[in-house]
Amino acid sequence: MKNLIAIVLLLFSIAGQAQTLLVSDVDDTIKLANVKDLSSATHYAFDEESRFLGMSELYNLIVKDRPETEVVYLSRAPEWFMGRTHRKFLRNGKFPQGTYIPRTDYSSDIHKIQTLRDLLEEKKPRKVILIGDNGEQDAEIYAQIVKEYANQGVEFYQFIRVVYSKNAYMDGGALLLQDQMGFVTPVEMALELEKNHLLETSSVQWVMEKLVPQILMQKSHAAGGEVAFPFFVSCGDLKWTWDDSLARFEIMKSLKDRIVTRCKIKP
Repeated sequence: MKNLIAIVLLLFSIAGQAQTLLVSDVDDTIKLANVKDLSSATHYAFDEESRFLGMSELYNLIVKDRPETEVVYLSRAPEWFMGRTHRKFLRNGKFPQGTYIPRTDYSSDIHKIQTLRDLLEEKKPRKVILIGDNGEQDAEIYAQIVKEYANQGVEFYQFIRVVYSKNAYMDGGALLLQDQMGFVTPVEMALELEKNHLLETSSVQWVMEKLVPQILMQKSHAAGGEVAFPFFVSCGDLKWTWDDSLARFEIMKSLKDRIVTRCKIKP
């Protein structure tokens, strides 16, 4: 009887753990923010609508294909300043239900990394998808977390939106670190997630049929709404590594050409 009770308790414990944890930054990752420019950032601060095209669709596809996924939106912005706007933004953008964690108890310097440590200790996930941007400290923080948990059997997948160029004269973007994948649209992420068995091929096919045509119709320097290429994005540091998809999906040739042209990627 005692053994049976122990087994039941163990099963409940495992069931309560998030097998897959998706942690997403908000500003400049899914929401237009332009944090490097004070005037522009002030304009976007209370914008509850302007977002990167296709990100909510991608997140919803991940949750559909991996129902055990728990979603966390982790922001360095303080609750009192951006909490209301971020929550409305997530609802307006139809992002999957999850936990929104703004900065409250910790200082801005340690909020994200300490919150990630807390989440990993509490949830004990097997797989962790980390999504951020190169505007602030996401790349450095994610790399540090991966290093700390390197020997604990957790599989990490790191995606960093390339928003700012590291070669900019002022306020350049952060360098991507080891095992971090840069991206400009959700399409690149979808292909990588499929390779790692986190997204079904049928979902990638949906992305190709529904999202890529929308991206191709987008303006190259948009200011607001649901956009693929905001005017402030400087993505020349993106490393294109998806040529293996060109033979699978005919439309990928057009997407590659569009990204290479818009980002001014050197061959």
